[in-house]
Amino acid sequence: MKQAQISHFEQYGIRPFCDQLNLHFRNFFYGFNPGKWKSTLPCNRLICILDDQEVSSLSDEHQTVQLTPGTIVLVPAFHEITHDQSVYMRHLSIHFYLELYCGIDLFRECDRLYHKKDGGRIETINRMLLNPDRFLITATMHTICWESIVDFAYDTHLSLERLLPTYSYYAPLFDYFLHNCHAGINVEQMAEVMRMNRKTFIKKFIHDTGFSPKRFFNRILATKAAEYLSSSDMTIREIADHFQFCNEFYFSRFFKQHLAISPREYRKRNRFLPEKNIAATPK
Repeated sequence: MKQAQISHFEQYGIRPFCDQLNLHFRNFFYGFNPGKWKSTLPCNRLICILDDQEVSSLSDEHQTVQLTPGTIVLVPAFHEITHDQSVYMRHLSIHFYLELYCGIDLFRECDRLYHKKDGGRIETINRMLLNPDRFLITATMHTICWESIVDFAYDTHLSLERLLPTYSYYAPLFDYFLHNCHAGINVEQMAEVMRMNRKTFIKKFIHDTGFSPKRFFNRILATKAAEYLSSSDMTIREIADHFQFCNEFYFSRFFKQHLAISPREYRKRNRFLPEKNIAATPK
């Protein structure tokens, strides 16, 4: 009789990878938010349409997605979208990072909206909202996010696996960014961390990541600044000083360049005040 064999997937390095890959939630918005505007955020967004009686949409430079009930849209970080949302559009928006190694988001290379119809997941969200419970809400949020991430990877043939050797190679640099995140960082310092000359470092980094070193780092810096704006009581001038900008004006110009909104307006829209994130049901 042939003996049964059990696999632990050692050949794929699953166990250590589980410790390196992390899903972090940044914020949640549930309810109604009508109007027409543009937005760019430093985190990924999963927008789940629960109900609508009129016509709503999200669009980017490539496509327009009709937001009918049951639609789920994944918006990558730093991807600008245009909202056109009716007063009746009830939705849940989950803001998250999918991070590997030293806080580097795996969706940073994505530049398109992903969407699909999934009434089953919408039903799961509505069931969660009927009897709010901290554990069940948290577990449901994790489930909805992971299932949508898996769908995205399969349906778009996105190979995150190919990014792993690259991210592993630059782990010392990413760790340096994590502990030295300020406006004074320059390409020469980055090259020094990687023990390469400047010209070789720039050429290799662009080839490996698709970004210039400065653009890559500036997105990390903008993300960190956005976190301070949304979750701290520091003034904008104090945040500018903390990240070593020359003054508040240069910080505001940098922030608006990357997120298409002023620090003051970003703080107004994204402060962690749940009572302001849930609008009353329209009558």
